[in-house]
Amino acid sequence: MHQLECECGQCRQRAGAGFEVMEFGAQPALFGEQEELELAMELLEVSSEQELEQFLGKVFKSVWKGVKKIARPLGGALKAVAKTALPFVGGALGSMIPIPGVGTALGSALGRAASNALELEFGAELSGEDELEVARRFVRVAGQAAQLAGQSAENGDGGPRAVEQALTQALRWQLPHFRPAVPQGGESGRWRRRGSRIVLTGVAPGA
Repeated sequence: MHQLECECGQCRQRAGAGFEVMEFGAQPALFGEQEELELAMELLEVSSEQELEQFLGKVFKSVWKGVKKIARPLGGALKAVAKTALPFVGGALGSMIPIPGVGTALGSALGRAASNALELEFGAELSGEDELEVARRFVRVAGQAAQLAGQSAENGDGGPRAVEQALTQALRWQLPHFRPAVPQGGESGRWRRRGSRIVLTGVAPGA
């Protein structure tokens, strides 16, 4: 049997292509500085689930036309991340419960990991300046996840695994302390290291 770290063609094909793991800060810029700042300010002013959906729709349209195919599951996951990890969004949304089945479990799991990463970086409480920086990070996360997931959808892979890989990679790019946790409920596979890459394994084809 091949070892977990094996990089042969057969094992790569079995594991799936995966996304290359890049260091924090090495991600491509998708927004101009002014556009990113405007989107971050809009996020800070979100006061309802509808406004959050409108914000995400604006981000998606700015990034990648192919995102339409995965907008619902990715949007659901990002809403759950925002409510779980961003105190200024979670407080504004109050008891909002995202619709099950559209990335909520995934987003909540990744949101908890993101929350831990933000606490390690900024401390238990965010200042006004910190909130703006965190909002800008989330804008980049949403944009990068939309671009990656949209590209996968254009290539015929618009399933939950593609959304999970895209969002996890975007969070990794933007949060230096981010450590993804295995989602609850058996919805997905497990992240494994293969050489210099981390790939998602154990997912049935078409899942």
